[in-house]
Amino acid sequence: MTYQKLSSTELALSNLVALGAGRETLFHFARSLVENQGRDGGFIAFHAFNNVLDQELPESTEEILMDVLDALTGQCNSSCRIGSGDYHLSHQAA
Repeated sequence: MTYQKLSSTELALSNLVALGAGRETLFHFARSLVENQGRDGGFIAFHAFNNVLDQELPESTEEILMDVLDALTGQCNSSCRIGSGDYHLSHQAA
């Protein structure tokens, strides 16, 4: 994972959040990263969503971001997982 990919993804995600993107849009954003970039996309999404959570956000937005992170890490119903649902693990552990 390159820092440049993470930073540009994080910027795009921050812009979506600032514009008031809802649950469907944010889930689609994460799914698209996984579908288009595979495992690397999952890691990039996981880190970008975590980093955006460091911003001052409304509670409802934080809840949506946490739901996406749950889907990226498999901490949800298996029908809601994004990709393999283990993008919180290092490349070596996966």
